[in-house]
Amino acid sequence: MDEAARELVIGPATESDHEALFEIYRGVVASGGAQPDGGAADRDVFHEGWIRRRRVYVARAGDTAIGGYFLRTNFPAFAAHIAQGGYLVAESARRRGVGSRLLTHSLEEAARLGYTAMMFNLVQQHNPSRLMYERAGFKIIGTIPNTHGNEAGLIYWRSLP
Repeated sequence: MDEAARELVIGPATESDHEALFEIYRGVVASGGAQPDGGAADRDVFHEGWIRRRRVYVARAGDTAIGGYFLRTNFPAFAAHIAQGGYLVAESARRRGVGSRLLTHSLEEAARLGYTAMMFNLVQQHNPSRLMYERAGFKIIGTIPNTHGNEAGLIYWRSLP
């Protein structure tokens, strides 16, 4: 973990953070790390997928937003004790431990909020974050064929302390 990850401050995002998070999202989409329907980094898609009905957190190095995550209830009507999360790291901050810090923070926050498990519904096979998830105790509990072309999507799950 480099100095940027150690000095990272993670906390609840405010509406004023949404633009910085959208710019990070645009970078993730441009590099192929996210594939929204239609292929473009659209503000409405971002708002629906990252802001609406979610708790959003931002990671700052100094005054600069370099990442963030959201938490939400994965199955509100049937299994509201299971959380779902999504993560963004700016390209300039990747491979420096920022993603691991975001993941750890989100697991602690989800447990604090009363969730008993975390689940990721769709992780593409090529996603480099898979190793990080597996190191954090997530297990693959299912696959969804042909989620992006011929590539399968993976469903990850783990219990929370």
